[in-house]
Parts: sequence; structure tokens; C-alpha cells
Amino acid sequence: MKDVKYLFIVNPAAGQGRTAGLFDSIIPLLEDRAVAFECRFTSGQGDAEAFARDALPGGFTHIVAVGGDGTSHEVVNGILGSPIIFGTIPSGSGNDFPKSAGIPLETAQAVETVFSGRERPVDVGKLGDIYFINGLGIGLDGAVSHRFKKLKRFRGQLGYILGAVQEAFSFRGFRTEIAIGDWKYSGTLLLTGASNGVYQGGKFKLAPGAKVDDGLLDFHIIKDMPPLQRLIKIPKVLKGTHSGLAEVELRTGTRMEITLERPEPAHMDGEPFYLDPGTHRIEVVPGALRIMSAEGL
Repeated sequence: MKDVKYLFIVNPAAGQGRTAGLFDSIIPLLEDRAVAFECRFTSGQGDAEAFARDALPGGFTHIVAVGGDGTSHEVVNGILGSPIIFGTIPSGSGNDFPKSAGIPLETAQAVETVFSGRERPVDVGKLGDIYFINGLGIGLDGAVSHRFKKLKRFRGQLGYILGAVQEAFSFRGFRTEIAIGDWKYSGTLLLTGASNGVYQGGKFKLAPGAKVDDGLLDFHIIKDMPPLQRLIKIPKVLKGTHSGLAEVELRTGTRMEITLERPEPAHMDGEPFYLDPGTHRIEVVPGALRIMSAEGL
């Protein structure tokens, strides 16, 4: 174990600020281990990726994100292409990636997995030159992510559901063209995107058949519908029973091309941004990331 070296990148603001106190309780668990480790604490967006990238020549064998999917997203973008193994101790609002990757949500078990779990390769998704580990959403779910970031009183999964209800009444559908292999679509959508994991937004089972290590992405294409119908059908997405809806197309593949006429709200691993007009390629990078997982143990 003497050649093993861990870097813990901690986002104190994750989980409505709970992560700062949580990490204090993790320190004794780390000190009980006869391994070398260091810690870095983020103070703003982009810090986790910068810390991870700066650590590449530092002799670290494992880099562990302590926070939510957004923190993991940044760390992974900092280490992809290197031999460093990724781990996470989930403490965010949704923790969507751990649910699909066999990483325990309970803190002590997650710490144990970081040190004693099974190393396994998983896929990542890619949009342009940016990678996502769990999911990408364009349209309504992107607008929900933007709204969720602004909520002060309601956070966590309740906040995301509240944001979805609000956007169900206000979001304007968008014109697009999509190609997934030989399948093509042109029309007005409510939302679309790609999933590597099963869940997005904490409890939304957007891609019930997704697997993080199958070399594929699960694409969702949901056509526009009146606000009341949107509200009625949101519970089906929560349960993962939306595949039978006439407005829904679920497809798997290695690549999707999408053309937008105007900037659209979007998110990558829950982090909001705007996707510019034009044609964009979303693709899978099979087995690009090695993680510590409890799956199969």
C-alpha cells in the first residue's frame, strides 16, 4: 500500500452545505488507514477540475470527489486520459451517478469502497470537448437545472421536483433535428438528451435501462405537449414508465447529432449551461474512466 496515494477534493457547499461537516467526520476514517492522502477544498465553480488537473504529476493513484455529481463531473474532466482511479463519497442533492455505478450512498460504506472496493471501467459521455459521467439534458430538464440553482428555500430532490412543476407551465418547446444512427427526427421537442446512468434529478428514472459499462448511451426524445399534459406525465418519468407514451422515444446508441435553431437551456451532470445554436455531437467514450465501486463485492 506504500505506493498508493489519495487526493480528496471536497466541495463544502455540496448538499446544501452539509458536506463541510460531513468531511470532518470522515477525517478519522481516513487517518485510521495506513495510506498517504491529501485534501483540497473548493470555493467556487471550476476549482475541482483545476485541483484534479494540477494533481496529475503529483504521484496520486486515486482522486476522490467528496460532494455531488457536479463535483464528480469536474474531477473526471480533470483526470480523463490519465491512469488515475476515480472515487466518490456522495454528499450532493441527487447523487445520480453513484446509484448507477455501485457506489454506496451511506458515508462509511462509501469510504470503505474508496479503499477496498473493486476497480472497474465505466463509460463516459462527451459533448464537444467536455465529458459527462451521468447525463446530459437539453430543453425542459435544462431549464429545471437553471431554476434549481436559484432556489433558496427548497433544495434536494423536493427542489428539483418543484422546479419541474414550475417549468412544466412556463417552458417553451424548441425546434430541432436529431439523428441517432439511421433514425432521424425533425420537429418540436420538450426535452432531449443522453443518459449514462439510470437517474437524473435525484428521483427521475429517465433512462430505466441504462448501464454505465455497456458502451452505449441511452437517448431520450420527448415531443412537446400542452402544459397540463406535461404536469400529468411528470410522475411517469419519476417511475420510469414513460417509455409507452406516444410523445416519448427512447433509443440507445453510440452517438447522437442534434441541430438547434436557438440557444437552449441544458445541463451536464446537473450543472446548468446554455447550448448554442448549430449542430452538436453527443457520443459515448467506452471504458474511459476507472472507478472504485462496491458492485460485485
